[in-house]
Amino acid sequence: MNVSASASVNVDTTSTIVGTNSQLDEEDFLMLLITELSNQDPLAPLDDSEFIAQMAQLNTLSETIQVNENLQTVQMLQATSLVGHEVQAIGPNGEQVEGTVTEVWFIDSQPYLVIDNDIVVSLDYVATIA
Repeated sequence: MNVSASASVNVDTTSTIVGTNSQLDEEDFLMLLITELSNQDPLAPLDDSEFIAQMAQLNTLSETIQVNENLQTVQMLQATSLVGHEVQAIGPNGEQVEGTVTEVWFIDSQPYLVIDNDIVVSLDYVATIA
């Protein structure tokens, strides 16, 4: 009976975590797994296949995080390599802009190009590079 009461408290805690942070990271996943293992019924322990499946999910999550970090690094390198180059892009108001990339800004880990010192354009909206 105490195990059940303890498990309900943990469920409420994790739902609060999920409610405030819409994305679970690797640390959250490990915390949930440890909570699940520590509150399991000793007379009916976690099935091996379930445990293996959860470990596979953890591995997939870890690899996905690494791929995302690698993609951000590639975007940063791509954006910084454009400094001094002529580009054509879609501007902030939907108009086509053309000019030389003078700076690169990173806002929330997303690269933005500064064209001719006054127009800021997302790297995603660059159409041509000269």
